[in-house]
Amino acid sequence: MLRKFFFLFVVLSLLTSCWDLTEIEEVGFVVAVALDPLEKKDLELFKEQFQKETGMSPGHLYKTTYQVVIPGATSEEGGATEDAFFNITSVGRTNFKMNRTISTRRSRRPKYEHLKVILINEELLKTGAMIGHLIDFYIRDHEMRRNALVYISKGAANGSLQHKLPLEIMPAKSIRMVQENYKANHAMPPPKKIGDLAIDIINEQSFILPRITPFEGIDFKIAGAGVFLGRTNELVGWLGEMDYLAYSLVTGEAFNAILEVDKDGKLFVLEIDTMGAIVNYQRKNDQDYFKIEIMTEGFLGESWLGDIELSEDMNEMLEIAVKEQIEHLAKNIIHKTQSEFHADIFGLFKEVKQNNYRYWKGIEDNWDGEGGMFSKATIDVSAKVKIRHYMTEEKVS
Repeated sequence: MLRKFFFLFVVLSLLTSCWDLTEIEEVGFVVAVALDPLEKKDLELFKEQFQKETGMSPGHLYKTTYQVVIPGATSEEGGATEDAFFNITSVGRTNFKMNRTISTRRSRRPKYEHLKVILINEELLKTGAMIGHLIDFYIRDHEMRRNALVYISKGAANGSLQHKLPLEIMPAKSIRMVQENYKANHAMPPPKKIGDLAIDIINEQSFILPRITPFEGIDFKIAGAGVFLGRTNELVGWLGEMDYLAYSLVTGEAFNAILEVDKDGKLFVLEIDTMGAIVNYQRKNDQDYFKIEIMTEGFLGESWLGDIELSEDMNEMLEIAVKEQIEHLAKNIIHKTQSEFHADIFGLFKEVKQNNYRYWKGIEDNWDGEGGMFSKATIDVSAKVKIRHYMTEEKVS
């Protein structure tokens, strides 16, 4: 009997082997995708080809560049001797169809479990709710993870996938590594995961999307952001680097940011250490009123003021200069969002919803957009600044 049990155990152990094992070298892991419009000549060519094959007009066409990792070339043992990736581009009307088309040109079917970044050309986002359509496939597919980062590209999206940066093995990883520096740079927004972007789109909330700008296919820069109107999910404008700093001040998120402040024609630099923003809302006289108080504490990181005497009076003068700069930046970006974008990217609607829910339910469909309640609201800004110490070699009075 014992011999029979032993024999049965051996047989069953053999049956537990992995019958659907796929070698990693045989899988085409897609780590980045870039979506771009077709150039005019190519667009006409593909439209003509589509009409000949189907007898129909394609409507819209765009191209997607897939960056696929080469597993054997990514090994760090002995150093890589070849590119650790290759790019392949497909043209079509939908992401699903283009994804399947790749299999007709390469032996490895694309897999998306390790997708790191999605780059979308600005030209594809200027009309209608295109961003929702363009990322739909990457949200629905069961292989996709919700932590892929999404960027709007100022120029050709595939331009940022051509060459890796020094010390990195592929462009997709380069982008992720650069993005990790956002806490140390006031011009770079935090990463936007595709899962969070999907929530913004579904809720029809105005939002910003980090901007990536390629430089001649050999470099890129992540700074600034695209502004999207919640009602339509349409790209309505840009936040430049200083705009984004101002936005971060209003939202109380400009940690570690630096301010170059002019005092009497000379510069000094304040490094913000801690900060916050308090928003108070009132509805009175048929008008929405917001009062935003920005509070900052920081250090004097660099001085071009010459010899200055360390005193309470001098400290107060520097704090006033910083206060005026913060209020100037904040008022400018608020004016820009109300008069140019008509988009509540600050999330002020949350204060309305929390404090006057009945009123909010009546106007929520008319909050964003030209002529909306956000554009008509009165928003006052004030700042409080504390410079804790100088960090320089000033004279002590």
